[in-house]
Amino acid sequence: MTVARIALIGLVDHDQILHLDRLPEPGSSAVISRISTAPGGTTANTAVALARLGDHATLRAVIGDDPEGTTLLRELQHEGVDCSMLTQIEEPTDRSVILVDTATGERTILWQKGAMIRMGDRIDIAEVFAHDVVVLDMADEPLRRFLTDLPAHTRPDVRLLGPITYIVDNGEPDAVAIAFRFDTITGTIAQYLALLDAHSEADLIQQIQHRMPGNNLRAAIVTLGAGGCLWIDRDSHGYESGFSVETRDTIGAGDAFAAGVAYGMARHWPWAQTCRFANAVGALSTRDVGAQAALPSLAEVDVLLQSRP
Repeated sequence: MTVARIALIGLVDHDQILHLDRLPEPGSSAVISRISTAPGGTTANTAVALARLGDHATLRAVIGDDPEGTTLLRELQHEGVDCSMLTQIEEPTDRSVILVDTATGERTILWQKGAMIRMGDRIDIAEVFAHDVVVLDMADEPLRRFLTDLPAHTRPDVRLLGPITYIVDNGEPDAVAIAFRFDTITGTIAQYLALLDAHSEADLIQQIQHRMPGNNLRAAIVTLGAGGCLWIDRDSHGYESGFSVETRDTIGAGDAFAAGVAYGMARHWPWAQTCRFANAVGALSTRDVGAQAALPSLAEVDVLLQSRP
């Protein structure tokens, strides 16, 4: 299998995971059965997933120069992620406290923002854009706007993949215009409905296809949880069902799914094939607690795909 070169720009995070008997309602309590720590951050999760699948993943990010940042750097390098573009600065490392319902695997994330890549940080644009696929997953709005505008002027052949989580969460005024600058975008059904102020899946499909002519966007891929995903291009759309696995923790499943999409994009697979592969990667990532603990190898993905031809 040919090894693809995929660049990722975005976040690295130190996760503290609280394992609870249930997710508490406001004003109620829950029992902590265990506290653990794990590497995380949406972009780092995707980079590690790609490395385990056998691709060359280059991560451009910023972490703190504290012990947590040094540990994260060491663990990323151990996973085979190319960290030559990653820098450490004199800020605390980005952190999250994750509340996990041990019975269902559902979680709530509390984010303490720390060191992260921002507009003004040095990026070797020529080197980044020379990769087969570029994943842009940063929280900094000005940097995302700058990087999504560049390919039209410098490298129109660059294939940009954009998870839309931060675009939606930031409530950016030109969020739709920015999203449609990508070659491909991924996100949950709730995120897409919020982005486009759509009222149903049918309305969502119609709006996306209506906006695609004249924009860069070639495909929008909508995750539907255990139900799989929906892919939409200019002329058609389709559903790919999910895979049933024993789920322990859904944290990072969307990041693993994005890695599967990047893997298929780099190989120019049809959207149906790409989405089926991404569904398998995302499903397998939920088998253990922590965003990176259960990220699968290519062999594990192949076994799952072959189990349901």
